[in-house]
Amino acid sequence: MLTLPAPSPAVPPRRFPRAATAPRPQRCAGVALPAQEAWVGSARHYASAVIARWCLSDDDRDTAVLVVGELAANAARHGCSEMTLHLTLDQGLLRITVDDHGGPCSRRSPHPDDDPDEHGRGMHIVSLLAITVETLRRDSGRRVEASLAVERTRCSAPSYS
Repeated sequence: MLTLPAPSPAVPPRRFPRAATAPRPQRCAGVALPAQEAWVGSARHYASAVIARWCLSDDDRDTAVLVVGELAANAARHGCSEMTLHLTLDQGLLRITVDDHGGPCSRRSPHPDDDPDEHGRGMHIVSLLAITVETLRRDSGRRVEASLAVERTRCSAPSYS
């Protein structure tokens, strides 16, 4: 009769710490545009595309695009040469930063068709929508940063039709 050796005890699998506890990496995007009112729409479109790519909800995207539009319009109206838009997403917080550049410049004269009822409320709207709004004045221009609480959603593949 043939005798087989007893099986060796199984080696228990190694257990590694779960990666799910690690925080998501920060995401950043930015663009520089001429500080002209005609480019404000480009800043809004850029922000909308980036935010959609980051899988934020439609409501959060709409709010962020409104804030970008207000901050970019101010930078275009009061800036001298260039404005930069920076978007940073980090753990449920979207930071929108707009800088206007160009050093000290003379104030632009108001357009003759400017209606006082149509201007001056943008920063108030931004302060109602944002968790925080900070303004920093420098010799080279002004920086305004607004922070929004946001939620990520499931992304579907973008359609190109």
